[in-house]
Amino acid sequence: MIGFTVTDRGEAEYEGSRFFGEPLVPERWAMKEPWSEDCFFLCQINLEDIRGMEGAELLPKKGMIYLFVDTDSDVPDVKVFYTQKEPDTIYEECNMGFEDDVPYDLFTDYVMRFGEARDGVILEEDGDDVVLFRYDPKGSEADVFRDVGPIRVVISKDALKAMDLSSARTELV
Repeated sequence: MIGFTVTDRGEAEYEGSRFFGEPLVPERWAMKEPWSEDCFFLCQINLEDIRGMEGAELLPKKGMIYLFVDTDSDVPDVKVFYTQKEPDTIYEECNMGFEDDVPYDLFTDYVMRFGEARDGVILEEDGDDVVLFRYDPKGSEADVFRDVGPIRVVISKDALKAMDLSSARTELV
């Protein structure tokens, strides 16, 4: 299990792990999004930021994991994507169009710091599953999900091992 804290509003580096703001993606994703048009960018996790931490061995050593939230649902539905390719494009238009639909500030970035589990955890084993991402908005600098409470994104160990992230499911905690 690896804890994280969402902090340092407006200080996130593009290539680092971050909440909100503009993701750094492969150019092909900026040309044709692999997520639906109903999804806004939640966070990106640079796998190099967690290398050597307990649980990091469940993921490749390099690449980025991206979490997007599908707004076409009554409860948050997080979609997970991975690229091993080095991202090279700052996707400035990613969250455009959600200003009126989403009650969160999607455009201000926050740094994700790993270590202390103040705001959430990643890679927490739970039987045959792995909690890929768990976030509790209480006390977090970012205002996302305060209206719904804590969430977690769960995936089977087998699917994670195969990096088949399409089977990840969102649960309200």
